[in-house]
Amino acid sequence: MLVFGHTIEELEVIDSTNSYLIHKSKEQRVYEGEVVLAHYQTNGRGQRSAVWESLPGENLMCSIFALPTFLNGDNFFLISKAIALAVKSIVSLKCPEERVEVKWPNDIYVNQKKIGGILIENQYKGDQIKQAVIGIGLNINQVFFENSQATSLKLLTQKDYSIKTILEELLQAFEKYYFELKWGNSAVVEEGYLEDLMNYKVEKPYKVKGEMIRGIIQEVRNNGTLVLDSEGRLLEFQFKEIAYVF
Repeated sequence: MLVFGHTIEELEVIDSTNSYLIHKSKEQRVYEGEVVLAHYQTNGRGQRSAVWESLPGENLMCSIFALPTFLNGDNFFLISKAIALAVKSIVSLKCPEERVEVKWPNDIYVNQKKIGGILIENQYKGDQIKQAVIGIGLNINQVFFENSQATSLKLLTQKDYSIKTILEELLQAFEKYYFELKWGNSAVVEEGYLEDLMNYKVEKPYKVKGEMIRGIIQEVRNNGTLVLDSEGRLLEFQFKEIAYVF
């Protein structure tokens, strides 16, 4: 039996699956692998409080409870790499002819349009991660978006999908990568993330503090830092300090 998904709590409407699961973990014991699945979120969140657009019942909106106590402040981003790889693998499976990529830090894009996003909220005990709540939004059956840079599996394939089946497949994929990390095989996750990373080793334009620069992504460290070679200078960026230009 899978560790992730042994218990799935299904809710019709919730403000945020992440917020719900974090609050629940403060009130009672939550076991590793528990999942909260919502049909609709009134306050779905992305990185740095960005709003996640989703119509009721048409997309995957869930949060996973994990206990990655083997990670710390220096390598916490490995779990982001692992879940990004898992989501990417599911999208690639459904859309094998399309270009599916991970956009740093952890959005999933198909042909330069966003199909999924991830928000991880960690709690620490000292330097070690005590628990992680992993929120995932993946566009499945929605076909109309206010954001013209969004897409979905149905738009890409003209097929309808079972959201619960997609969730089951995603949990299986994540569990594989998660246990690679737990067993000390982080290279599998690190290398896979770079292979799927948008703009890796390719010179592209970016926006930094309102200014345009050109650079080549050299690496994404396990603390989440993006390293960019810009005209021979190695520059380091944290989340929201640099923006991709399409």
